[in-house]
Amino acid sequence: TYDTKSLVKELVANGQLSFVNGGWCMHDEAATHYMGMIDQTTLGHQFLKKELGVVPRVGWQLDPFGHSATQASLLASKVGF
Repeated sequence: TYDTKSLVKELVANGQLSFVNGGWCMHDEAATHYMGMIDQTTLGHQFLKKELGVVPRVGWQLDPFGHSATQASLLASKVGF
């Protein structure tokens, strides 16, 4: 609703709500293609910038089986975390 959107925007503006990683979803590192990882992260960042005027500054992704080298490269050099 409009009220919910307004509240979220207010919380973000006040620094009470922030976004970590900022991808559209959390991809499965075991079965994803490099371009899919980039596309979903880009889509999420574009949405947050357009709707809330923010770009995530912290990258984090839980993977109980370990991260791929691709994920480390994406977060460190491609996304800027």
